[in-house]
Amino acid sequence: MKNVKKIIAATLATVLLAASLTGCGGNKGKTVEDIKKAGKLVMATDAAWAPFEYIADSDTPVGSDIDLAQALADEWGVELEIINAAFDTLPQYLDNGKADIVVAAMTITEERKEQMAFSDPYTISAQYIIVKEEDDSVKTIEDLAGKKTAVHLGTTGDLLVSGEIEKEDGCLKGTGAEVVQYKNLTEGCLALQQGTVDAVMLDILPAQNFCAVNKGLKCFEAVYADGSSTKEEYGIGVKKTNTELVEAINEALKPMVESGAIEESIAKHKELASLLEQ
Repeated sequence: MKNVKKIIAATLATVLLAASLTGCGGNKGKTVEDIKKAGKLVMATDAAWAPFEYIADSDTPVGSDIDLAQALADEWGVELEIINAAFDTLPQYLDNGKADIVVAAMTITEERKEQMAFSDPYTISAQYIIVKEEDDSVKTIEDLAGKKTAVHLGTTGDLLVSGEIEKEDGCLKGTGAEVVQYKNLTEGCLALQQGTVDAVMLDILPAQNFCAVNKGLKCFEAVYADGSSTKEEYGIGVKKTNTELVEAINEALKPMVESGAIEESIAKHKELASLLEQ
């Protein structure tokens, strides 16, 4: 009798586990049909990256990435719901099923591919360095030797500077260079203005926006001494196992990229964001 009870209990546990995995799209993540049934597409982002995602007149994020997610929602006939969270926590929202996609000016890297799957690229970017207008000591990444560089925690800029400091063959290894990580890069730019850090590393368009709205700063492309660039591609992140949703996103993305609609949205928000007071 005890054995029978154990078998029944084990079977029930298995059924409950299977049900929990298949609910809300299952362990693989939601399909487009699941999203349509739910009536909403949930996007996780970090609204600190103008012109891609930023806060303007209200607490609701706006930007070209928001426009992109809205276009996907419109394509599938659902509402768009936005979760605004810290950049380094965004993959967790895919893992726990609270978000269907991550759109956050996120560079496609091999390290991030271990956490999530990516759509095809939708735009190209590069890392930029911000310094004080009068500072002519920094021209290349190697020139950050002995200096403190502010970065947004978990971003490509963070990975780049931290990597060059920590890797055995890093160009900043043993040079006295330091990386200072911030949850909000506006704080990093303020630290630069106050002299707490010597430079800021971030993506091109947010860098240009910071310099447009903050006096006394300048920015330029982060290149190595040998001329190597930091060109990178942005993609939409989904749960790592959700290949079906990736395919659906790519199908919807293709005409947007080919028509230039995404670049038009980026240009529009670059102009709008540059008018905001920081």
